[in-house]
Amino acid sequence: MSSNTTSDKKLKKVVHVHDEVATLNTMPYSSYNLELSLEKLMYCAMTVIHKYEMDKNMAFNPTDKIEITADNFFNLVYSGEFEGNLSSAQLKDKAAKMLSLRRTMLNAYNRFDASPIMLVPKADSDLPVKVPMINSLHYDNVKKTFSIEFHAAFYDFFYKLNAQDKKASFNKHELKQILKMNSYYSLRLYRIFNSEYWRTQEITLTYDTLRKIFQKENQYRLHGHIKSRLIVPAIEEINELTDLHVEYECIKTVGGAYDAVTFRFARNKKYISHKMVKALEKMKVDYLSEGKIWSDDLSHFKVEDREKHFTAPTKLSPKQIGFLISSPVFMNDYGHFLGNFDLATGKVIMKALLENSLDKLNEFRKIDLDWYFALSYANQDGNEEDLDEEDLDENDDQ
Repeated sequence: MSSNTTSDKKLKKVVHVHDEVATLNTMPYSSYNLELSLEKLMYCAMTVIHKYEMDKNMAFNPTDKIEITADNFFNLVYSGEFEGNLSSAQLKDKAAKMLSLRRTMLNAYNRFDASPIMLVPKADSDLPVKVPMINSLHYDNVKKTFSIEFHAAFYDFFYKLNAQDKKASFNKHELKQILKMNSYYSLRLYRIFNSEYWRTQEITLTYDTLRKIFQKENQYRLHGHIKSRLIVPAIEEINELTDLHVEYECIKTVGGAYDAVTFRFARNKKYISHKMVKALEKMKVDYLSEGKIWSDDLSHFKVEDREKHFTAPTKLSPKQIGFLISSPVFMNDYGHFLGNFDLATGKVIMKALLENSLDKLNEFRKIDLDWYFALSYANQDGNEEDLDEEDLDENDDQ
């Protein structure tokens, strides 16, 4: 255990499936080995921290403990399965699953002997930084509550931004994306893909890298084993349970043996984020309250005098810029400025134009931010920079 001063304060917040987990992008590629149930509880605790900081408008003290109740954890893991009037058989099934989940939480506590160590890659060294993750765990078998205290150094690596880290990027996703998973590999790979999605939809990882991330250096030494026991089950579960669709191809990078795998991923067309739905609903209410035309089929965006019904933005937030350059329709509409450059280069050019020459873009064609947002919703294209209510409000305030 750490010698850090600890606190008796416990943070208690009910978390929901649509609440977001946010960690620095250094975490998904870091090497560590946690029991699956403990990792899920850890992300629930991270969500509590985020909600606490948003509600209190103050920084979290890493010596405080975070508490998750068995009831809350059950509602997260089995979201949507036990709602409304339940039959006697359903009530019996619910009671059995609740008992099993409480045992799972107790087992996570019983198996905790010492703080797991996370190995974080260091750019200027061939050796990683060793970071202790958890100071203490406790399970109250009477109150059915699980508490966790993170190590301060781990908190710095997964969440806290120091002054020198202001340009660091975050990996964000809803809790629901990981809580129903039965595979530790699925959870970890999903977070890697999600952390990369903002800049690429294809990555190649060597088998050695995979084994290192999962701390399985002495296992899955054969191609057939790592494919059948790690890659295939993980990808099947990600495709079934999450907002990503992933395809893979095992490849040979050195010699004649398979030694790496290329993953290609895109947003699941059937998935629409909860925030995006809420934001579109708010947009509709705002339009109607202001006496503007609104059609649920979005045809009001296509009327000939559309430009009379919106004000082009004079300034965009980084998130709004990210959203626009991730919209294929927007990039095509303003392709006049991009020439024949490839998509990656085009995004860089467009980002610079949106930041520094917004007036030129608006002169060419007024940017209808509401339209591109609504179109992304209608097409269910899974824009990796989904906007929410606050992002649309920023445009309204200009």
